[in-house]
Amino acid sequence: MSAATTPPIQRSEIRKDVGFVSRYANNVQLESNAFDIRLLFGIMDQSGATKVPPELTPAIDQHTSINLSWPEVKILIFYMQLHLAAHESENGKVKIPASALPPEIPPKAPAPFDNPQGERVFETMRRVRAEFMAKLSEP
Repeated sequence: MSAATTPPIQRSEIRKDVGFVSRYANNVQLESNAFDIRLLFGIMDQSGATKVPPELTPAIDQHTSINLSWPEVKILIFYMQLHLAAHESENGKVKIPASALPPEIPPKAPAPFDNPQGERVFETMRRVRAEFMAKLSEP
């Protein structure tokens, strides 16, 4: 199909449902399966971290769960990258505290993932983390 015969993109009307709620989150956890990914949003509660005994650590109070299909995830990543790039071009690089950086991925896939497929997944995870970390040090 040539550009002259490509149908125009239909834009959807965007409306907010009567139950629409706007929430803030400073923590996101992910759960995925073959069909979709679930994003669990929450807020860190550090009030217990200053109490005795000292082994108390901050807690995450989760308040919202959103499931996205894998095609939606790919599109969302694209638009999030665009928004981040625009923000950084106007405001400078977003700094990530060392305590919030993604942990290192083990050099060898741990059991029960120590098989060819598991090793490929862990190699991908190591590569993606390395690319992410390299971008943090770019000017």
